[in-house]
Amino acid sequence: MANSKSKKATTKKTTSTAKKEDAPKAPAFKPKADEDAGLDEEQILELYQKLKDERIRVLRGLDKHLGEAVTDIDPLADEVDVATRHSEQAYLIRFADKERKLLREIDHALEKMRDGEYGLCEGTDEAIGYPRLSVRPWTRYSVRYKEELEREKRSRQA
Repeated sequence: MANSKSKKATTKKTTSTAKKEDAPKAPAFKPKADEDAGLDEEQILELYQKLKDERIRVLRGLDKHLGEAVTDIDPLADEVDVATRHSEQAYLIRFADKERKLLREIDHALEKMRDGEYGLCEGTDEAIGYPRLSVRPWTRYSVRYKEELEREKRSRQA
């Protein structure tokens, strides 16, 4: 009889833990935007959640791609198979590097939310605007300033 009680207690404990993991977690800090950004509290919380969700997605992808890239090659594979595998590994590593850079941008945006500096263009200090942040919540620049940066980059390459 003691065994059946401990089984029930374990089952209940596991179920309650699973529910806690599935429930959205409260932020470790109160996300804030700069007062000049023109974002209301609901928009800030929505953008915060998008950043957290994207961060989780990117971390999973990064782990997956790096894991696939370091998988050993069959020692009995012929030269063509080995060359193909090396090409795949190079692609996966480049892709993982892009994910790592995106993760850095997401973390930067979350840090700005923590510090209350989120929502302003880092080049002009003007509001980025909710529509742009909604599509790309980790963006650092307004559309106007980003276009200016891209024009300058193209003119240097020409």
